[in-house]
Amino acid sequence: MSETSLVILIIPVFIVCFVLFWSLIVLLISRLAGWAELARQYPARGPATGRTFAMRSARFGLLGSYRNCLTVTLSLAGIHMQPMIVFRMGHPPLLIPWTAIVSLSRRDVMFSPAARLKVKDAETGGVKEITFYGGALVEALEAHARTYKIDQE
Repeated sequence: MSETSLVILIIPVFIVCFVLFWSLIVLLISRLAGWAELARQYPARGPATGRTFAMRSARFGLLGSYRNCLTVTLSLAGIHMQPMIVFRMGHPPLLIPWTAIVSLSRRDVMFSPAARLKVKDAETGGVKEITFYGGALVEALEAHARTYKIDQE
C-alpha cells in the first residue's frame, strides 16, 4: 500500500471516528447534566415564539455547563431552550412552562448577573436547578417571574 492511498484512507476514518466520539461526548453531557431528563418531562412541541436570546450560557446542576451555545426564548408558554447544532445530539429542544418554575434567585457571578431557577421535577417531586447568565436575559427572566408570580428569593 502506497503512502498516498494510506493518507486517503486515514482521512475518512479520522472524520468518522471524530464525529462518533463527539456525538458520544455530547450525548453523555446531556445525560449527566439533566438536559435529557428535563426534555423528556418538558418537550418543546414546536418552534419557539417570543423574545429570543442567542449565544447564551446556562448551568444545569453541578455538571452541565453550556457556555455561549444556547438559544433561549421567553414566551407566554415558558422558557424554550435549544443548543447550537453541533451540540444537539441528545439535546432535544425543551420548553419549561412557567408553572413548573418554583423560584428564581438573582446573584452576581464575576460582575455578571445570574438567575438561578428551581424547576419542578414532575416525576420525583424534587427540584432541578438551572442558572442563566447575562444581564438582559436575567432581567427578562425577573420580569416574567413577577408576571407569573414566581417566588423570587
